[in-house]
Amino acid sequence: MSKTKIYKKFSTIKIDDARINETCNAYFKWKDLNTYISNCSHRGINMPDAISEPMGCYCLDLLWNRGDEVGDATNPRTGEKIEFKATSRFDGDLSSFGPKCKFDDLVFLRFNIEEDVLFIYDLKINSEDFGKYQANKKETIDDQKKQGRRPHISLQSLFVDAKGLSPDKIFQIRSCTIVDFNKSTAK
Repeated sequence: MSKTKIYKKFSTIKIDDARINETCNAYFKWKDLNTYISNCSHRGINMPDAISEPMGCYCLDLLWNRGDEVGDATNPRTGEKIEFKATSRFDGDLSSFGPKCKFDDLVFLRFNIEEDVLFIYDLKINSEDFGKYQANKKETIDDQKKQGRRPHISLQSLFVDAKGLSPDKIFQIRSCTIVDFNKSTAK
């Protein structure tokens, strides 16, 4: 008897209304589990990329990369590879970057889980320019990556706070509503 493939392998996925509704439902399940674990332990669980990345793609009209694609998302208009970094700690973050991590643009996804809101910051920086930033007092991000290490950086401190950035988009998770912060219009 021959085996048939049940699942089709995708390279990119468009996050449509049905997928964002599923993602928002998954977010609330994650939030419930995170609350339970946080009450039993000193820390909660990380925001799953299967939740944060589709939300980022939906809000920025990007394709979600699956399979062998480089980066977390692709801009269908330019072909640029996008890297998402998400935090569920609204007042502080720590993102790590693998030694081979390459991207054309970096997007910071900052969740306020108390209010069920996602703040999206397009940091407008590629991996080459990002690598020039300090990872600590003595080494740049690239210095650590060349050593095979995973630099840990606070994107909130390095970009949002230091440059006084406002979010590019705000996603109201309960209503699946996107607010374009810079244009003050809702989608």
